[in-house]
Amino acid sequence: MNVLALLPTALIEILAYLIIFVCGFKMVRYVDLNTNLDGNLKRLNKLLTKVLIILAIVPFINQAGVLFFVIFSKTTNNTTNIIRILISIFYHLTPVFNPIICILTNTPYRNAIFNRSQVNPQ
Repeated sequence: MNVLALLPTALIEILAYLIIFVCGFKMVRYVDLNTNLDGNLKRLNKLLTKVLIILAIVPFINQAGVLFFVIFSKTTNNTTNIIRILISIFYHLTPVFNPIICILTNTPYRNAIFNRSQVNPQ
C-alpha cells in the first residue's frame, strides 16, 4: 500500500489529537489561574484531568498501532490478514475501554467495584 495514500488519514488523526492537547492544556491552565480550590477539590480536579488525559491517549495508541501495521506490512498472506482482522477488532473496542478506564482511575468507583462497599457521596 502506498504511504502517500495514508497521509490524509494520518494528518487528520494527528490534527484531532493536537486540538485535544491544546484544549486540554488551556482548560487546565485556566482552571489553575482562575479558581481558588481547597485541598479536596484540587485533588478531584487533578484526578479528573488524569482521567481525561488517559481517555484521550488510549484511542491515539490504538489508532497509531493500526496505522503503523497497515503502513509497514508489505505482505498479504493469510497470517498477516488474520492479524489485521484482530487489530481491527481491538480498534472497534475503544468505546468499551473508555468506561473501564473511568472506573479504574476514579477512586470511589474503583472502591465500589473491587471492595463491594457503598459509595459515599462527596
